[in-house]
Amino acid sequence: MDWRGNQAHEDVKEKFGFWVDGAEQWAEPWMAVVDPASEEPMATVPVCDAAWVDRAVLGASKAQKLWKETAPQHRRDVLRSLAERVRTHRESLTHLLGRETGKPKQAAVAEVDNTAHLIDYFAEEGYRLSGLIPLLGDPQRHTLVVREPLGVVGAITPFNYPLSTLACKAASALAVGCAVVAKPDEHTPLSTLALARIFTEAGLPSGLLQVVTGPGPVTGAALVDHPNVRGISFTGSTEVGKEIQRRAASSVKRLILELGGSCPAIVCHDADWRTHLPHMVAQAYKNSGQYCYRITRFYVARNVWKPFFDEFMARVMELRVGHPLNPQTVLGPLNHQGILRRVREQVWRLQQAGATVFQAPLPKELHRGFYFPPTVITNIEPQTPELHEEIFGPVTFLIPFDDEAQAIVEANRSPYGLAAYVFTQNLAKGLRLAHRLEAGSVWINGVHQALPEAPFGGMKESGLGREKSRFGVEAFTELKTLYLAYA
Repeated sequence: MDWRGNQAHEDVKEKFGFWVDGAEQWAEPWMAVVDPASEEPMATVPVCDAAWVDRAVLGASKAQKLWKETAPQHRRDVLRSLAERVRTHRESLTHLLGRETGKPKQAAVAEVDNTAHLIDYFAEEGYRLSGLIPLLGDPQRHTLVVREPLGVVGAITPFNYPLSTLACKAASALAVGCAVVAKPDEHTPLSTLALARIFTEAGLPSGLLQVVTGPGPVTGAALVDHPNVRGISFTGSTEVGKEIQRRAASSVKRLILELGGSCPAIVCHDADWRTHLPHMVAQAYKNSGQYCYRITRFYVARNVWKPFFDEFMARVMELRVGHPLNPQTVLGPLNHQGILRRVREQVWRLQQAGATVFQAPLPKELHRGFYFPPTVITNIEPQTPELHEEIFGPVTFLIPFDDEAQAIVEANRSPYGLAAYVFTQNLAKGLRLAHRLEAGSVWINGVHQALPEAPFGGMKESGLGREKSRFGVEAFTELKTLYLAYA
């Protein structure tokens, strides 16, 4: 993306400012936001430098001092009103989200609806937050363990789910009395800016949700480095997460890092796999494979391998790739040129390593756009590096196994540990395998969206900390112990 100046973007009529202190702000230089279905610039937004990030953080600090003193019931009521306003603006948010991400309309609608649902959930979870009074048996002494808001939180969100990931971070933080400075991915800032405007119109006090736009090395780095930012919640690649961890170490910031994944599914010989197969395929290829806890690697028992492979392939080859506005489209484009280039290179390297690659043909009418065909890869050696990389595209691996213990070893070989899946009709076996899988979440005989009531996050290089549930809300608080003594 060329963000170095305005000259290349003079023909783009739609300009969005960033959002600081309850108002749209303008600055130079500008960067283009590209429509992934056409490869044409659809809008421009400013690149916020360190000075603008500083202004955003200072404004958030000022607003947070007042917000933390408000009653939890009031914060809950404000958040509930924000969720309702998201539902009111469902159509406009869906349109903007679909254009900048390349999602088909049904997928964009689902994300907007989920955003409102998450805000509602965190409004209630924050209201239920409580402290502790240990029983010491001393009538003249008491110890109080209380929770206080962390302060200003930097929320750095990805391009694949810009609104729902922001809701997980911002709604949790706001619910417990924090303020948030959000830095959306430079490829998908528009829906986040629209959400900030909607929040302000719905009554969220000025400064509590600031949005700064720009690329990670400029705007994101300034946010991570700012001394008044007490915590960073980041969703994105492991490579960037490690850089954030290095930078945040200088000021010992609280970190919540939801990073990459290469998620395995173990399909045992006794699995009712035909019942689950439509859901497996849908989950593996959802959002054109741009999905952190999708199934990437299928380890399939040898005695069901042939029918599983045949039916899996048939379903994948029928997935319709097309323009997001086409109601028959199942898979839209990848979000930007960089992701498309990386997926192409990964698949090419696998072919060079001797893997067998099956791809559905792309429709002939797709002359432009960042499209990649549904892909299935077999005949992969266990030590092949690409097998254990995160592939952020519509690519899956099918691998037969003879021994379940060996399948566990191969599933855990990846440096990632975000999610895993087990399919078997023997519940005892399912639980045994689930306990041996190195993953933050394990689904047994099911494929569905991660629930807000349950913590979500990864082991190993998939991240630090947890989002969602009361644990994700508590992550935005500090524990303080008060010792009371009286006569």
